[in-house]
Amino acid sequence: MSAVLAIVMALLAAAPEATGSAGGETVVTAKPQSPAAPREDQASAASVVLPDDSPAAYDDLAALMREVPGVNVVRTGSIGAASTITLRGANPDQVRVFVDGVPVNIAAGGGVDMSTLPIGDVESVEVYRGSSPLAFGESALGGVIAITTRTPGQTRARARSGMGSFGTMFGDASGGARLGRLRVYAGAHMLSSRGDYPYLNDNGTALNPADDVYGPRQNNDLLQGDGVLRAALTLTGRRTLGLGVIGFAREQGLPGLGRFPTVAARFRTRRGIGYLRYESRDDLGPGGRLSSELWASLARDALDDPQAETGLGGPALTRNTTSAAGGSVHAARPFGDWARAAVIAQARAETHQPVNNAESIPTGLPARRLAGVAGAEIDLRSRLLNLDVIPSARLEAAQDVLSQRDTAGVPIVSPTVSRLLPVLRLGVVRPLVERDTVTAVVKANVGRYARAPSFIELYGNGTGRTLGNTDLAPERGTNADLGLSIDRAGPRVVVTSRTILFGAVVDDLIQWDHTSWGQARADNLARARILGVEQELRLALGRHAQIVGQGTYLDARDRSADAASNGKQLPLHPRYRGYARPELVRVGVGGGLELGAYVDAELRAGSYADSANLVDFETRVLLGCGVSVAWPRAHLRLTGSAANVTASRKEDLGDWALPGRAVFVALAFAPVGDGDAPGATMFNPRFGQ
Repeated sequence: MSAVLAIVMALLAAAPEATGSAGGETVVTAKPQSPAAPREDQASAASVVLPDDSPAAYDDLAALMREVPGVNVVRTGSIGAASTITLRGANPDQVRVFVDGVPVNIAAGGGVDMSTLPIGDVESVEVYRGSSPLAFGESALGGVIAITTRTPGQTRARARSGMGSFGTMFGDASGGARLGRLRVYAGAHMLSSRGDYPYLNDNGTALNPADDVYGPRQNNDLLQGDGVLRAALTLTGRRTLGLGVIGFAREQGLPGLGRFPTVAARFRTRRGIGYLRYESRDDLGPGGRLSSELWASLARDALDDPQAETGLGGPALTRNTTSAAGGSVHAARPFGDWARAAVIAQARAETHQPVNNAESIPTGLPARRLAGVAGAEIDLRSRLLNLDVIPSARLEAAQDVLSQRDTAGVPIVSPTVSRLLPVLRLGVVRPLVERDTVTAVVKANVGRYARAPSFIELYGNGTGRTLGNTDLAPERGTNADLGLSIDRAGPRVVVTSRTILFGAVVDDLIQWDHTSWGQARADNLARARILGVEQELRLALGRHAQIVGQGTYLDARDRSADAASNGKQLPLHPRYRGYARPELVRVGVGGGLELGAYVDAELRAGSYADSANLVDFETRVLLGCGVSVAWPRAHLRLTGSAANVTASRKEDLGDWALPGRAVFVALAFAPVGDGDAPGATMFNPRFGQ
């Protein structure tokens, strides 16, 4: 990290201050455009990712997250395979995910499967690491991922079609229009893949290569569709009424563990989200902001495994339904130039109905969670010290009625459980340098967070393989970070740098303990300690070159009394992660054509499969590259890209093979001025704060 900082400071020193001349020609250096701050929090350590900035022919959310420090994605296969995400050593359940302000995490637990969050209509992804902005209501020890779909606005039309390795085909169509005071956006997307990539099957004998065989990943196909409809009606004054509907459907095979290929196991999921939102800049006076929303979601997951191929302890014909509804009100207004106050009130009701038609009594009792959040925050500003101090407090309440079965499979009623969890946070922001060509800002945060156990952690999933623990205590943790943000603009070089030190201590961390006979049981780890540093860097070099990169060092240690794991790295949390992508963009090649090209590399090292650190996943470097040819006059762009070009076989999770080399090609149509096709922007400074 010190080498990266040295390069950044050297570039800052080399860039001209303001106005100069070269060869009689006057060169004017503008004040740097500040990266778009994540909209809900000026003090947090956060990044903004724009899918339109990606130069690849095909991307999913996991691929986009590679350029964000502190993020770790664990995948169990190729396109459409289950993927979970963690921030700064947190567990997947400790990361809150929101789509257009609607929470995606469910009380049933297990973390959010990132593969079910398609990016075809995504305008931006904001990643808040460690801190949880008040506007989202529910807090998270790890942080928040906020996904925003495309905002209704200008009249436009976009389309894309492509294909790739392993029988992959995809297509997108979207458009927007303005009809008087009504603005509308709609998008629809399809994806299919055979997923039959070759993988190494060691037949369960890792030390005996003689029986290793290569074969295609079978029963790994998928067919998926998703879409978004958003509308916004402008009311009198600065008021807006918005409506959004998001739908997702997928059917896929479940391939099982590497040495136990499946034939017939299938999984289907259907998900829908709808919301109505009112926003005003007038109701609370000058500078005020009021927003309120009502939302509802419904998810239906179906597993057909009559032959018990997936190892869930027996045949399964599950039809699990999760429904949720809620509402929130968020208000903020300034008090002179010395303070700005905000309050949040949020309520949510959720039910989870488990059904397994392979059981003698198929229907379990529904689980229910009622949750509410009330909180307040004030931004105290001192002109004399050029300082913002931002304390906030929340009280999160939850009442659970949990379903379970006795040893004979008969549903039984558990007692109602109520919890009150206080959440406290303090943020500080102070500019160090504010000149025409350079800005430097110091930010610091410290917070106290808590999380109630999920239904699956408390009572398992009824399969006999995942066991719950009714004695689980809520997780409680304290996290903190200190960061330096630098933005520097020059006539030839633009620098954006974020350097952040972070740490956390978690008591009663909930994790899964795996037994030698294949069962997993949730348990509290007495204490975990996390320390680390994140470096995020972007450079724009002249008109046609840019570099995007990040590096993360994560020291996440078990501090429990267990002699086998004490002092060891927490499982599945790599100690070292890095990503770099140099690019050439919009290089004229004659005939009205423009060329783009990139190479990228992703590093992972120091990751272990077990709490005793006996199974090392070993260092892995994934290389990729791509090229694009654009015809701006016709609004067309042809893109080809390759991932994992060295065909690395090293996995994110033991026995879950990842695909080797993959190639994708896409042809996109996008009018100029509408973000163009992926990779069209020269250098978008929306980089995070």
